[in-house]
Amino acid sequence: MSPETLMRGTGVVPDVGLGRVVLLNNSQVIRELIPFYCVLEEDIQTELDRFLQAVKTTKQEIEELKRSMSEKLSASNLAIFDAHLLVLDDTLLMNRTIEHIKKHKHNAEHAFNTTMNELLKQFSGIDDAYLKDKTEDLHDISSRVVHNLMHKDKLKEIDSIVITEPTVLVAQVIHPSDLKLLSNPNIVGIATDLGGKTTHTAIIAKALGLPAVVGLHDVTRNTDEGDMIIVDGVEGQVLIRPTEREISQYRQKHDMRVQLMSELKLLSDLNSVTLDGVPVSLLANIELEEEVEKARFFNADGIGLYRSEFIFLTVAPNLPTEEQHLDVYKNLVENVKGEIVIRTLDLGGEKFFHEVLETFSQQNPVLGLRAVRFCMKRKDIFRTQLRAILRASALSDQVRLMFPLISGTDELESVLDFLETVKSELDAERIPFNHNLKTGIMIEVPSAAAIPDLLAQRVDFLSVGTNDLIQYFLAIDRTNDEINYLYQPLHPGLIRVLRDIFEAGSEHDIRVSLCGEMAGNPSFTLLLLGLGLREFSMTPSSIPVIKKIVSSVSTDICRKIAAETLKMDTSMAIEAYIAEMNSKFVPEFGRIFKSLF
Repeated sequence: MSPETLMRGTGVVPDVGLGRVVLLNNSQVIRELIPFYCVLEEDIQTELDRFLQAVKTTKQEIEELKRSMSEKLSASNLAIFDAHLLVLDDTLLMNRTIEHIKKHKHNAEHAFNTTMNELLKQFSGIDDAYLKDKTEDLHDISSRVVHNLMHKDKLKEIDSIVITEPTVLVAQVIHPSDLKLLSNPNIVGIATDLGGKTTHTAIIAKALGLPAVVGLHDVTRNTDEGDMIIVDGVEGQVLIRPTEREISQYRQKHDMRVQLMSELKLLSDLNSVTLDGVPVSLLANIELEEEVEKARFFNADGIGLYRSEFIFLTVAPNLPTEEQHLDVYKNLVENVKGEIVIRTLDLGGEKFFHEVLETFSQQNPVLGLRAVRFCMKRKDIFRTQLRAILRASALSDQVRLMFPLISGTDELESVLDFLETVKSELDAERIPFNHNLKTGIMIEVPSAAAIPDLLAQRVDFLSVGTNDLIQYFLAIDRTNDEINYLYQPLHPGLIRVLRDIFEAGSEHDIRVSLCGEMAGNPSFTLLLLGLGLREFSMTPSSIPVIKKIVSSVSTDICRKIAAETLKMDTSMAIEAYIAEMNSKFVPEFGRIFKSLF
């Protein structure tokens, strides 16, 4: 295989898709063909009318598309279209375009495109990955309005694409306006030049369960219509024009995954219990409402982590109202069996809310004003979410509240004091809520991991977020290719930290869960059980895999394995030992890991 056929990006849905390439027309192509001319003074009003009619037509198209997709997407995903409508109602954008037409006497297509390009340029100058991802919205809206000004019907263009065989859509970006095409059952994958995990392409792919790789930079230039392409959402890569041998290998990988998931699904109805009768709770991490169904399908014991950020992302740059929050939480209560742990806003770092903070900027946002720190600075935003969560707790005693990125007892006390203030406000308004609402924190900062005993005295449960904890603990950015070899989940120091956290929970008789990627990786299950973990929270599809591991061993064996690892002084030695124990005590481990990881 030549190097040009292998491209790496960001995997979104952990599965494999094989099919022929269909290249979607890029909005960039349309912009390059936008006409430019001057109009006479007496024709300016006609030009203004053309522009306003195009905006009106675009709104109607978006409303129609929203209605047509209402049965396929959840309310939170449909909010994408509401965000587009809000942009078209933006007085600044509309007035700037109108002023440009009047002042420069330019045609509407050019005037609108110029105004939109100025806005896009402002976005590109913001050092914030999440906000840059929002340019997808602006490109889609711009393309729609220009299409209508040029008397082109984008929806008809989409309808004209005939797909009768397994197909991978390749584009600069997948817009919400492409959703109608994505509902075709022959679409088996997505590959895009642009995008990240928070973009609408990723959100749409997750909602529809389509294997996708985004952020490939120039996949559209490296593929031709009809090329065979493999989208590997597990590894985050695509193979363009693969050999027959590679096609066979990936088909086998996909078939093995499907077969194994069918087999493991049979375990979902069984209790998660070790060979010596110790129950282990297997919970689901979710962020999309569609994932609730997956959690139910795999018989999760509840929701161990609901990432509430998606509520904010769907309405950005606006802020969600209390009722919008409550609607989502009500849906969880109505559709989830078991507890529901709602994590408060954890936006920050690469998803930093620049617009909410207006002109505020940070040199290192990952270590700056994010998560609960941001919430305590913007208590108006925090209060709205807390009120909604408290109101949801009146609907079910299974609702739990969890605060992210707590660094110590002082910070925790401040957050809990503010929670009490909000509770008092609801009491004063005679709004019901569960006064015994269980409250917990995520341990993902080394300072918190060093004092689990002190934190455990102040909350009802702890949840270990290993994704961030490992990065902070080892001072390593796992997305940095130059140093990702140092990302070591089996570092001797980390194993000791996890042991101490689990022991602190046991000593203070409070529950401890683990909700990072380690929880859903079968390589670590025996060790975590041996260290004392009894609650795992993971991607729903990983539940039957971990249940298989749990049901294959006894806690006595796991404790012995953990004791041996605690004697070792290198990650390499621990990794080799754990691999040996997995093969010894879980006969099917090799097949499970190869098929799913």
